[in-house]
Amino acid sequence: MDLEGRKVLVVGLARTGVAAARFLALRKARLICTDLRTPEELGDAVGLLEEAGSLLRLGGHEGEDFLKADLIVVSPGVPLTIPPLQEAQAAGVEIIGEVELAFRHITRPIIGVTGTNGKTTTVHLIASMLEEGGISHWVGGNIGRPLTEILLRPTGGKGGREPEVIVAELSSFQLETIVDFRPWIALWTNLSADHLDRYPNMETYAEAKARIFHKQTSRDFAVVPARDPWLERHKGVIPGCVLRFGTSVDEEPDVCLNEGSIVYRQPDGRTEERYETGRVRVPGKHNLENMMSALAAARLCGADPRGIQRAMDTFVGLEHRVEYVGEAKGTRFFNDSKATTVDSVVRALECFEDPVLLLAGGKDKGGSFTPLQQPVRRHVRRLFLYGAAAGRMARELGGATEIETAGGLEGALAQAWRAARPGEVILLSPACSSFDMFRDYEERGQSFKALVHKILQENGADEVRS
Repeated sequence: MDLEGRKVLVVGLARTGVAAARFLALRKARLICTDLRTPEELGDAVGLLEEAGSLLRLGGHEGEDFLKADLIVVSPGVPLTIPPLQEAQAAGVEIIGEVELAFRHITRPIIGVTGTNGKTTTVHLIASMLEEGGISHWVGGNIGRPLTEILLRPTGGKGGREPEVIVAELSSFQLETIVDFRPWIALWTNLSADHLDRYPNMETYAEAKARIFHKQTSRDFAVVPARDPWLERHKGVIPGCVLRFGTSVDEEPDVCLNEGSIVYRQPDGRTEERYETGRVRVPGKHNLENMMSALAAARLCGADPRGIQRAMDTFVGLEHRVEYVGEAKGTRFFNDSKATTVDSVVRALECFEDPVLLLAGGKDKGGSFTPLQQPVRRHVRRLFLYGAAAGRMARELGGATEIETAGGLEGALAQAWRAARPGEVILLSPACSSFDMFRDYEERGQSFKALVHKILQENGADEVRS
């Protein structure tokens, strides 16, 4: 894709937009960058963009820039429905995202990971299996490392080696703006209701996710759950070779759980491999599912089976994902701030046999909370709700358990700690986004852990984990 001299407009100047702009400048595009935020709000990004030689339009968009562009690169946080983009599209201006821009210049095979829950954990599992299995790799995408960064710094494998494969986490927002993007391996972790504040319905959200398969051919692979209702209804959406993962009761999955092992059947169907799960440290069936799908991707890349087993044995999970924080007076604290959907909360609750005091709430994303009724009834002794969504959650979950409300996360934790009994679990698993009170789920999780650490210190806990 020749960019030299082309007039390119970058819309949205968070980390993804800045990385795209720097790459475009390197390719000598005539660059304009625009964002609704002011220079003061953008901070250091302004200097980076000025160094790249970009003309900046900040504090608002100018419609003329959109209509006169040869190419528009839109960041994932910018809805395609804003009027300037709609008008540019109607005028025939090509609109792509940063992922598509990077793909048009990347020459290495890509593993693309999407789904509602488990994307980041699965990406890290794949990376760990590749690392231990002797395959150099580079990780990016929706994990805070834009794909265009590999084009700015092409090395990234262990010891600075050229990566043999790229592992990319892909959100539905990023997949909305792909055109020719074609992953060699497309991995779909699962599907449940999410982002219904941006999508009009579940079908539209699922269709955005399924774009990951659209350009694959019979030479490519799709790793998907053995039982996924949406994919079952849309069988023709996957043109590549399908590998399914699931439990041994599913109909002939290619990767399955069986008697304390993950059994992997090679695509030729003639060879089976067994990987032991007895030393796996992360809790929950969902993490075993993540391991199954990651294992399939790593083996397709040629990772050594012994390395994959080592990665499974040593993986301790990720921060903010059912993360153990500490214990005081017989009560254990877990941080699951990444759980921004109902389905992810259900998965977290299923990790515990002990009674749970659940902290939930935040910004309402538009989905129904009623699917939490039965899991809450089974696992949660008392529910502590806070934030903008607390009122609707209380109405939809009324009768499932005892409910208290609080003004914020600190108040909810204080109430839960007063109510806690030895042998119980205090779990932050919000089922909502964080944007009513926090910058992102990471800031929310860090805030929770800081509050827990204070409780641990005040109560003479021996172990404090950061």
